[in-house]
Amino acid sequence: MIGVGLLVLAILGLLALRQAGVLTNAAVPSPSAVPTAAPVASDDPAVGTHDKDYGNSHVNAGTSVAFSELPPTSGSHWPSPAGPVKAGVYTEKIPFEALIHNLEHGGIVIVYNGLTPDEVTKLNEFVRSTTSTSQYKKVLDAPYSDLSRAKIVITAWDYHLDLQSVDTSSMLKFIRVHYDSKDAPEPGAGW
Repeated sequence: MIGVGLLVLAILGLLALRQAGVLTNAAVPSPSAVPTAAPVASDDPAVGTHDKDYGNSHVNAGTSVAFSELPPTSGSHWPSPAGPVKAGVYTEKIPFEALIHNLEHGGIVIVYNGLTPDEVTKLNEFVRSTTSTSQYKKVLDAPYSDLSRAKIVITAWDYHLDLQSVDTSSMLKFIRVHYDSKDAPEPGAGW
């Protein structure tokens, strides 16, 4: 009887220690391409540049649009199912007429040119990590061979940020400020 009582006390003691967190193995977080970003100050350069709004009218899928600024951050674009396109990493240019629909829904589009293979890998890892391990699911990247003013341009509705390197900290700040922003015509809409 005494042995059973001691066994019950030992089990209760172990359960109490486990409940208190003493006996749990805390998972060690794995390294991620997505840095932790603090709140973004309104005067932080990573907020980007505000662009003119060119509206959000739909044109027939396949119709070319003459954009005033490239890459565009607003303007006429293709309706569903031609846009928005799925989040993620792309290896070929995607028509801006489809990508603007992504921006209209509060998403983030990153285009790049002139990056080394290692830089492309780092950018792609950032996008994959962002879309799979954070609340920022509507992010994509794609090459844009006519990009010359910067190596990377990250865009949201009516905003862009030019970067000369894969600056994941600045990209994450831009995303935090503009993802599903009220500036977008349809924030919160899915892709």
